[in-house]
Amino acid sequence: MTSRGPALRALLGVLAAGAVLAGSSTAIDPASSASLPPTLTPVVGVARTVQPAFFGVNGARIISAPNASEWHDPVFTQAVAALAPGYLRIQGGTTSQWIDWRTGLFDQSANSPYVGANAGRRPILMSDWADLLRATGAQPVYDLNVTTSTPADQVAMLHEAQRLGMPVTHLELGNELYIGDKTYKALYPTGADYARAMNHWIDVLRTSFPGVQIAVSAADTSSSLFSAFYGKRYTSWNKLLYAGIRGADAVALHPYWFPTPADGTTASAGSGLAAWKALSTKVIAQVPADLHVWLTEYNQMDVPFTEVGVPSGLLPGAKQTWAVGLSLAAFSLQALADPRVTMAVVHSALNGEPTAAATQSGGNMEVHALLADGSGGSTLFGRTAENDSLTPLFDAVRDQGSGPVEVRLLTVASAPKVTTSLWSPTGVSTVSGVTGAWIGDRLALVNLSSSAVRITLPSAGPWSATVQTAPPRTRPAFNPGDTVGSSTATVSATILLPAYSEALLSQR
Repeated sequence: MTSRGPALRALLGVLAAGAVLAGSSTAIDPASSASLPPTLTPVVGVARTVQPAFFGVNGARIISAPNASEWHDPVFTQAVAALAPGYLRIQGGTTSQWIDWRTGLFDQSANSPYVGANAGRRPILMSDWADLLRATGAQPVYDLNVTTSTPADQVAMLHEAQRLGMPVTHLELGNELYIGDKTYKALYPTGADYARAMNHWIDVLRTSFPGVQIAVSAADTSSSLFSAFYGKRYTSWNKLLYAGIRGADAVALHPYWFPTPADGTTASAGSGLAAWKALSTKVIAQVPADLHVWLTEYNQMDVPFTEVGVPSGLLPGAKQTWAVGLSLAAFSLQALADPRVTMAVVHSALNGEPTAAATQSGGNMEVHALLADGSGGSTLFGRTAENDSLTPLFDAVRDQGSGPVEVRLLTVASAPKVTTSLWSPTGVSTVSGVTGAWIGDRLALVNLSSSAVRITLPSAGPWSATVQTAPPRTRPAFNPGDTVGSSTATVSATILLPAYSEALLSQR
């Protein structure tokens, strides 16, 4: 990234203001003092349908030599398969823009963020991705290299993918090209320039793959923090893109949210719902009606914002806790129930603590791991809190068969309220402590609050219920001995959800 001086000083000012906010009483979860009604009745939303492959996993991180080698481990393959992802995003995000698909090596030109990263690193080849897809049953989403490659070269890659047995059904044109990387700015000065260039790419791709679905890269402008940091090119990107793009099927968005340290202090699990509200009202609502929305990366983001130039060590890094896992599950349920969203791919399959060997492109982040990478004393390929919270949702969608799955959002307006404070999207928000969805013949319910609640089930049952719960600061895979507890029972009419819990129910 370049030209960080004035923008970085402005960002540090925002962080300082956030630190004051983090210490204020407004960030305290009020649920512990609220009087709860004996039974809460959810409102069942309008039905929409999704494909069984709705949820997926981003093919990251693959940068450092230790991480890259772990992608070749059969134990890792088994652990990814256990997640039951519907999609696997190939070859990650930023990495896809700087990698040679024939060799699996990173571009070593002066502007590459991966200079020196090839040393000692075992490449991940197209044949390796094919093996992983066969083992997991996932469908590929190809993040095409529109930075250091050409349409003809990427078509050749996709033909090679077909030769290896991988279908070509979903293509994403680039990754976060609206950020301040100087190469991206030179290639695509504005969203209009990107649209003109991608119109040619779309024509070429449809000639070779007539039925393929294609998404263009749009910015999550719900964040005043990033809007201020990246400036006019970022804030005007979507409007200019939408005005000029022709023949695309979807936009690809990457929503990330940054809670203040107060959320960790109060064990707030509400940040995902607050982030969803900002994304849906400020960004998704502006997407042209003829374009679907793909979330090809999403998650809570680490602090101290090392990916946008904030000095490392300024603030404590975020830890992945059970509260974070529940927050991510709540966001995922909103995406699943939104009729505009047709794909939700979580970042990332593998991650861990920042290390000297994993500094490129912002370094590793514990908070992103679905599987721990063994760094910092973590359990190698250990299931994390996010893994525990998302696997039931992935299973609920994929296990419904091969046809469309009906989904209805469950809203519980009378639930205890949870207050969360975010640096991005900036502000303090109060959200419902309970959310859920009816997914085919399953029910998913999440209690984000610090109080137990009783929920009226939308159908009498009987239901077979599996309930997961743990103290909110529990850190499975990263803290030795920490686990998320699970219990099963048969329930009818109502279910009691413990504090900080997730339940998956199926009709018997």
